[in-house]
Amino acid sequence: MRPRVRCVIRSCALLLAAATLSAQPADDRSGPPDEDRFVNVQLPNIELATARGERTDLVRAAGGRPLLVALVFTRCTGVCSPFLASWRAADRWLAVPATVQRLVLSFDPRDSIADMAELARHLGVDHDDTWTFAVAAPDDVRRLAAAAGFWYDWDAGRQQFDHPALLAAVRDGRVIRLLVGGAVTSGRLDELMREARGEFVPSYPLPGRTRFRCVQYDPRTGRAALDWGFSLLLLPVGTVATATAILFTTGARVRKAAERVAVGIGLQPEI
Repeated sequence: MRPRVRCVIRSCALLLAAATLSAQPADDRSGPPDEDRFVNVQLPNIELATARGERTDLVRAAGGRPLLVALVFTRCTGVCSPFLASWRAADRWLAVPATVQRLVLSFDPRDSIADMAELARHLGVDHDDTWTFAVAAPDDVRRLAAAAGFWYDWDAGRQQFDHPALLAAVRDGRVIRLLVGGAVTSGRLDELMREARGEFVPSYPLPGRTRFRCVQYDPRTGRAALDWGFSLLLLPVGTVATATAILFTTGARVRKAAERVAVGIGLQPEI
């Protein structure tokens, strides 16, 4: 085989390998998880020690209901507190506390049952049986977090964990949907609860992907309305209609100008 041919084949093979590697999903520990990779993943049924002094596991904590799971740590000076506060406010506003169970699990090995109990009191849900605050063995938490698309890294400089804010909807031990972001709104929580209960949700933005919504759901009325993103669908139609109108208008003007010129030079009798 000629050297030039071998060089071309080797280059093609390298390009193919690079394309294959780039197409594989990366473990991005700096942004939101890719929901497509984690939906329908079975979560490990880890053992939990709750703030009420009980020993349970993930399945028993769900109690046969859909389960909403958040991973936080009590010493967080960043997103954890506003995230939990917005979740609690949206949950109270929707006023459907008995349809799902809620689990707030610490991923910080330093957190104790007492720390989680204080966090529950701070949110005002320490006497609410639909909320469970718990700790677990570090290895178990790591396995659960990885299965749900959650990551956390220790930053020695700040003495804080770097992590996203994530709320996972779980049904029958499997991830149904992920809600990513520092604030939980009533509309997003309503969609998440409906999805967790098995109700049909026609559309919703994927974490870190969708920039424009065509439909906005209002949980207060139970109705959907067109959102401003729908205008993007009308843009091609509007562009074509405008261009057509311009062409017709310009054509008519050109035709009239040509007729005037023809009359002026005597090529066409004036009517």
